[in-house]
Amino acid sequence: MRYRPFGSAGVAVSAITLKLEDQPRLRAADWRKLIFAALESGINSFEIDGVSSALIEGAAEAFSTVERRLLFIGWRLRGSLERALKAQAVHDMIDQALDRTGLGHLDLATLDDPDANVFPVETLEQLKALRGARLIRRLGVAGAGDKFDAYVASGQFEAMATPFNSASGWVERNRVRSAVSREMAVIGLDYWPETLREEPKHSFLPKPSLWRRRTDPLADVGGYDFLRNTPGWNAQQICLAYALTEPSLATVQVTAGSPAEVEALAAIAERDLPTGCAAQIEMARFSAQEAAKAKRRA
Repeated sequence: MRYRPFGSAGVAVSAITLKLEDQPRLRAADWRKLIFAALESGINSFEIDGVSSALIEGAAEAFSTVERRLLFIGWRLRGSLERALKAQAVHDMIDQALDRTGLGHLDLATLDDPDANVFPVETLEQLKALRGARLIRRLGVAGAGDKFDAYVASGQFEAMATPFNSASGWVERNRVRSAVSREMAVIGLDYWPETLREEPKHSFLPKPSLWRRRTDPLADVGGYDFLRNTPGWNAQQICLAYALTEPSLATVQVTAGSPAEVEALAAIAERDLPTGCAAQIEMARFSAQEAAKAKRRA
C-alpha cells in the first residue's frame, strides 16, 4: 500500500479508503473480517456510512485492535430535502458514534451532498463546535453540484469528496485542482462509474460505420473497448489504477463485500497502469465529449 498526505493536516492516509456502508447480509463477524483484511493490506483510512448494529459492532471490535493514532476514520452525515439534518441531531449522532465505536474522536466528518440534502446554518456551527472540542478533527463535504462548489469555496472545510474517474471532464478536474490550491484534501469517489461498467454494453461508444472505418484511419480511436481487452486487467482494475495516478487525490474510496475483494482492490495500489492506457483514456474521454457536443448540436 502507498500513503499520501491528507491535505495540509500533517497525517498520511492509504491511497485507498474503504467505505463501510450498511450491507444487510453481513454480520458483525463479517465486518470484523472485512476490516482486518483491509488493515492487513495496509489500508488505514475508512469511512463509516451506515448505522446498522452489525456494522458498528464489527468496526468497533476491529478498530480496537489497532493504535488509534494509526487509523484515519471518517463519518458520513446525511440529511434529506424532506428532513433537514438539525444541529441537535448532528450532536447526538456524533456522540453516539463515538460511544458505540470507542474511537475517542473522528478524523473527518463529511456532510453528504448539499445539493440534495438540507443543512441549516446551525448544523455547521454545531460541527465547528465539535471540531473545536477535538471530537472531530476535520470537516469535509461531498458532492458535485453548485451548492457543493459554494460550500467548498467557503473556506469552512478541510476536505472534499467528489467523483473523479477516467470519464471526468474539465469541470471535475478543475474542481479537484482548485480544492488542492486551497490546501484541501480531496477524496476521489466513483472511480468506476456506471457509464464505464462492462455491462450494459451501450455504455461504450458505438463503432463507426464500415465505410468510415475504410476511409478514416483514426475512426477506431477513442472508444473504451480497451477496458475489456487489456491482458491481465479488467475494467474495474484499470479504472482504479487510473484514479490512483491522479496526484491531486489524497485517497480513492472503494467499497467491498468480502475480504478477498478488499485484498484484490488493495493490490491495485502496487500495480502500474498498463502501458498506453493513460493515452487511451484521454482519447476516449475526448471522443465522448465531442460526441456529446455533436449530439447537442444536432
